[in-house]
This record gives sequence, C-alpha cells and structure tokens, in this order.
Amino acid sequence: MKKTVILLLFLMGGLIVGALLTYLGQSVSFLWWLTLGDSIGFGYPQAVTLDLSVIRLNLGFYLELNVAQMIGLIAAMAAYFAWGRKL
Repeated sequence: MKKTVILLLFLMGGLIVGALLTYLGQSVSFLWWLTLGDSIGFGYPQAVTLDLSVIRLNLGFYLELNVAQMIGLIAAMAAYFAWGRKL
C-alpha cells in the first residue's frame, strides 16, 4: 500500500513538472514541440446527464496529454524505480 501511494505521488509530481514544461514551452519559440498533444474524453465541455427525477447524475471524462507531460511521467517512473521502491 505504501509503495502504491509513493508511486502515485511520483506520477503526480511528473505531471506537474510536465505542465510546467508545457507552460514554459509556449513562450519559447524553439520549444514549441513540447506543447504537441491530443485529448480524449466524453461529456466535455457539457457533461452527460442522467436525470432520474430523484437524483441527477453528471458523467464526464477528459484527458489531455502532450509531449512535455509524457516526458514528466517517464522521468517520474524512472525516479520511482531508482529511488521510490527503496522507501
């Protein structure tokens, strides 16, 4: 359980670093390729609604990945396998 939580923390850190790289890549002309990516999902921007008159259920899923976030995820997994499993 502890190793799973540590892995999730490493992956979230990798996504945050990737988002930061994306933000920095938008303002630098030769780092434009870091922002290349695609998105998948359903119910976006308007969520799919199931109205049963007693309860209303909104469903939606949206995932957007780009090159910088993939680099961050790969670096986070490498860091986890190098150091995280020893914790």
